[in-house]
Amino acid sequence: MEEERRESSPPPAKKMKVSPSSSGLWSLPDEVAVNCLAQISRFDLAALAIASKIHRSLVSSRELLELRRRKGCTETCFYVCMRISPDPIRPPRWFILSPHHRLNPIPWNPSQASESSSYVAVDGGIYVLGGLIDGRHRTRDVWTGTAMKMPRASASANLVEGKIYVSGGCVEEKANPTNWSEVFDIKTQTWGHWYLPKLRFSICQSVVIEEEKKVYVVDEGRRSFYLLPSECLFWRFNKTICDFIPGTRNDWCAIGKLLFCRGTCGRILWCEPNELRWKPVKGLEELYDICRLSSNSAGNIVIFWNSLLCQTWLWSAEISLRREQGEIWGKMEWSDAVFKLDTLSPSSVLYSASVLVSAK
Repeated sequence: MEEERRESSPPPAKKMKVSPSSSGLWSLPDEVAVNCLAQISRFDLAALAIASKIHRSLVSSRELLELRRRKGCTETCFYVCMRISPDPIRPPRWFILSPHHRLNPIPWNPSQASESSSYVAVDGGIYVLGGLIDGRHRTRDVWTGTAMKMPRASASANLVEGKIYVSGGCVEEKANPTNWSEVFDIKTQTWGHWYLPKLRFSICQSVVIEEEKKVYVVDEGRRSFYLLPSECLFWRFNKTICDFIPGTRNDWCAIGKLLFCRGTCGRILWCEPNELRWKPVKGLEELYDICRLSSNSAGNIVIFWNSLLCQTWLWSAEISLRREQGEIWGKMEWSDAVFKLDTLSPSSVLYSASVLVSAK
């Protein structure tokens, strides 16, 4: 009888291994999980995002940001990435430009941008792609995202319809038409291939004209191209850039259907993309030598420069634009010293952009 009872009794219970995706928050339907996350503060969301890639994918989802937007829990912040240390190994620091025109530091993160990284602003945050480790080795790392398939530095990266298109920046002997470019789907957090012919020269400027879903590209041979990534279209529309204003063209950005950049001697230039005949923005002849130019969510230009008279401060200004009789005029909305510099440490603004983030 005892033998029969032993045979009929159930086997001892085994301990089940529970994965993060099947317990706690992750055992809930996505819609319920997003509603739960929408109730917590942005600081708790930030802490959750660095816990794991699984947590980060939900925290950075467009569904969560849209829900918080409907609840009135979002705001647009202007982020600035700046190198303030003479040590090239030390990562740059991130700041937020406050309404009082001061750069407030964001707590340091060891996974922040490295040298020669590429930056893409999306609703909810900024992706930092690739770069050089120890000033020599390219990396596949993506800050706040899944690693790329290829190590890259100084690559071209652009956001078009929820996807980040990355080109170039590879070791030449390892780059071919199948891996020279890749695309990151923000929603699925996965990388895939997209075909772009390998260019003879490296890309030096690329900017998205959002209304047309096009990427405007200029290579180091001063040749210009259009890309329509969603349809894998690529064409050259002009042999070379040719205009009558000497000097360099840096920090290209698109406002509406016009392109803007910083030239030499503190000039801000603009042009029609199809013409590439750069003209100066009028009314701003007294500007200092600009070290960084970008646009903000209001459609204005934001610039940074080091004052020759007060070299211990980094200065910034916001410039609104108007078009009148075929010319672009700029108006200085504000100008202020935004950050006190260490005179012994050279500093440079690497990146700046407006980002829609959680407000509280």
